[in-house]
Amino acid sequence: MIRNRQVEILLYLLKVKKTTHRELAQTFEVSVKTIQRDIDKLSVMGIPVTCKQGNQGGIYIEESYKLSSSFFNNEDLQSITLALSIYDSISTKKHKDSVMKKLALISPELIHLFDNDANEYFVVDLVDKKIDMTGDVYKEINYCLDEEQYLSLLVGEKRMVVAPISYVLRPEGLYLYAFEEEYVLIKISTIRHSEIMEMEFERRFKPYNKNETKCEYPEISR
Repeated sequence: MIRNRQVEILLYLLKVKKTTHRELAQTFEVSVKTIQRDIDKLSVMGIPVTCKQGNQGGIYIEESYKLSSSFFNNEDLQSITLALSIYDSISTKKHKDSVMKKLALISPELIHLFDNDANEYFVVDLVDKKIDMTGDVYKEINYCLDEEQYLSLLVGEKRMVVAPISYVLRPEGLYLYAFEEEYVLIKISTIRHSEIMEMEFERRFKPYNKNETKCEYPEISR
C-alpha cells in the first residue's frame, strides 16, 4: 500500500528532476532512513527511481516515465478522492483540496468529476466530533510509526511503553493499535502524555484486521 508521503515524494521527484536522500529528509521532515524505505517501496512498485553515488549522483526518475499512464488509473483516482473525503469528514484539518489540486495535474476532468460525485453522493457520518490530528500526540505517534521507535504513554493513570502499529477508526473515535506485552487498543483522547523513546522495534506485528486474538480492550478513562 502506498502512503501519502510516498505519493508526495514521487510528485516532488517528477518536479525537481534530481535530489538527494538528505534533501528529501529535510523537505518531508523525516529521517534519511525513512526516506530510504520510501524510495525502496516506490521501486518495488515499479517506479523507475534511480539512486547514484558521487558528485554527479542523486535520486531521480527516468525522464520517459509518465505518471498518468503507468501509476494511477481511473479507479485509483476515484479511490483516492473518496479516501480524502473520508479523512476530511473526521478531521478538523482539511487536506483534500491541496491534494486534489496536485492530482488534477494528471487528469483534471476526471478529478473534477470524482470530486463532485464524492461531495454529492458519498456522505460520511462516523464520528460525532471532529478529530484534531495536529496535536503533539499525533505528531509523536506518526514519528514512531515512520521511524519504528517505541512510544511512552500516560493513559489515564497507567504508564505504558508501546510499539505503535496503526490507527483504528471506530464510531466511538480514533484509536491507536499497538503492542506492549500484548496487542492493545488505546483511545487516543485518553492519552494524557506521550514521549518518543530512543528504542527501535522491527515491524513484525499482526495487522489489526488479521489479528484473530482480538479481545474487548478495556477503555481507560481520563
